[in-house]
Amino acid sequence: MNAISAGPIKTLAASGIPGIGSKLRHHRTVTPLQKDTDILEVGDAGVFFLSDMGRGVTGQVLYVDGGFSIMAG
Repeated sequence: MNAISAGPIKTLAASGIPGIGSKLRHHRTVTPLQKDTDILEVGDAGVFFLSDMGRGVTGQVLYVDGGFSIMAG
């Protein structure tokens, strides 16, 4: 089993989270890529896991967060 840990994504559902705008701005300024997490990037990671390309990967968490996970610590 694998997992995807996505960075914050600006969605309609996320707009209900108090302070989401400041969280997104903070994410952009801290990450090496300095951009929002794109929902298509997260989808691409899922496709990788489900495809033959990911057949040898198991028990892993793939961070799709623009590098936030390596900067915030």
